[in-house]
Amino acid sequence: MAKVQDPFAMTNVLSMAGLIAIIINAFIVVRYGRRRIMLLNGLIISGCFQLIIAVVYDKNPGEIITGKVLVALSCLYMISYNGMIAPYSWMVAGEIPSQRLRSYTFGVAAAAGFLGAWLITFTAPYFINPSSLNWGPRYGYIWFPSCIICAVWVYFFLPEVKGRTLEEIDAMFNEKLPARKFQAYKIPLPVLEGAAGKLSTEVKVLETEKV
Repeated sequence: MAKVQDPFAMTNVLSMAGLIAIIINAFIVVRYGRRRIMLLNGLIISGCFQLIIAVVYDKNPGEIITGKVLVALSCLYMISYNGMIAPYSWMVAGEIPSQRLRSYTFGVAAAAGFLGAWLITFTAPYFINPSSLNWGPRYGYIWFPSCIICAVWVYFFLPEVKGRTLEEIDAMFNEKLPARKFQAYKIPLPVLEGAAGKLSTEVKVLETEKV
């Protein structure tokens, strides 16, 4: 909210937009899945909003209409990020890892996410503040390519697991399917039974290790 007349009020507006997006997301996640929303509606839209914010400010800094456009686009960005990226990241981290390594995988992923958030929070003021680099909303020039890179990664490596059981997910990983083919794949019964047996064995091993 650098260079906004009332940063506190605008921060509240953005927080409310993000909260509304999270509530709406609870009703659409079971219908549209994870991969499609993160890829198209989440990462790409977030990146485009960041680019537009940077370009608008770069061309017409200091004007009233520019400030209104920046606030409106920032609200849309918060809706796309809070409603289409942030909650899905936690969901995917809990669904995709194998049963045996789920706790470790989730822990490492969460730690990496918090480390990245700290790094961004620590460095952002140096880019935005007038006493430092004084980029202001031009900071979006960094996030647009970052979002595009993440979108490419999601396309090639994040499978769609909506409506799948843990046994089905394990079976598809064992078949070494490309991520983009998970959604339409029909699992043969022998393969599914084998995955179920393997998962049951892993659960028994975990219970033994706990004892």
